[in-house]
Amino acid sequence: GKLRRLSILKVDQNKLIQLTDSIGDCESLTELVLTENQLQSLPKSIGKLKKLNNLNADRNKLTSLPKEIGGCCSLNVFSVRDNRLARIPSEISQATELHVLDVAGNRLTYLPLSLTTLKLKALWLSDNQSQPLLTFQTDTDPETGEKILTCVLLPQMPSEPGCQDNLPRCGALESLVNEMSDETWNERAVNRVSAIRFLEDEKDEEDNEMRTLLRRATPHPGELKNMKKTVENLRNDMNAAKGLDSNKNEVNNAIDRVTTSV
Repeated sequence: GKLRRLSILKVDQNKLIQLTDSIGDCESLTELVLTENQLQSLPKSIGKLKKLNNLNADRNKLTSLPKEIGGCCSLNVFSVRDNRLARIPSEISQATELHVLDVAGNRLTYLPLSLTTLKLKALWLSDNQSQPLLTFQTDTDPETGEKILTCVLLPQMPSEPGCQDNLPRCGALESLVNEMSDETWNERAVNRVSAIRFLEDEKDEEDNEMRTLLRRATPHPGELKNMKKTVENLRNDMNAAKGLDSNKNEVNNAIDRVTTSV
């Protein structure tokens, strides 16, 4: 905390279980990298870092963020990817310079409505997200009555290969297994199968399986080109066959006319 002129602090890939409260006294910090440690929380004093513009705490064990994070008024990039966050404090909107927010790979059920006041250029919710910004809808949290933001990628839930039948999944919505251990949470599913399940009272599992729509892999562009050529060749062959048939009909009609004239 006495390092008042320290501007960059990188302590990634260690075994830190906590960050000292005195970090807030490092008033000149502009970049703080805490990636790949074992942090479960960030100190409230972090909100005193008025010059901080890059804060990265990816791949830790964060379960919550202090509301004081909004005090980082110069923060441009804030990344907490792959943690255990269930919510983002609404006070984050006080960090008015925030442009990039990465919260992918957490346990979020919704986002605070206050995010709409920020001029975000990128908001990352999913590892395979194709666009930096998504279309959100406003909703109401049934437990608190709070106005919230939601989208197709929320709630964020872990994908576990052995538990695909526990809950319905659609697109980026993934199964959340009750009483999941932290070790299980950290395991990555190698092959994710997205499915739409129609929840009806079925007599047997076979019917259930028949009523499941599975997303199939998109063909390689080269395969698509070959498929296109095949279709075009078939179309040309059909057109040629039709042309022969029409020519035959014209010849037959001409013979009939000649025969009639004779």
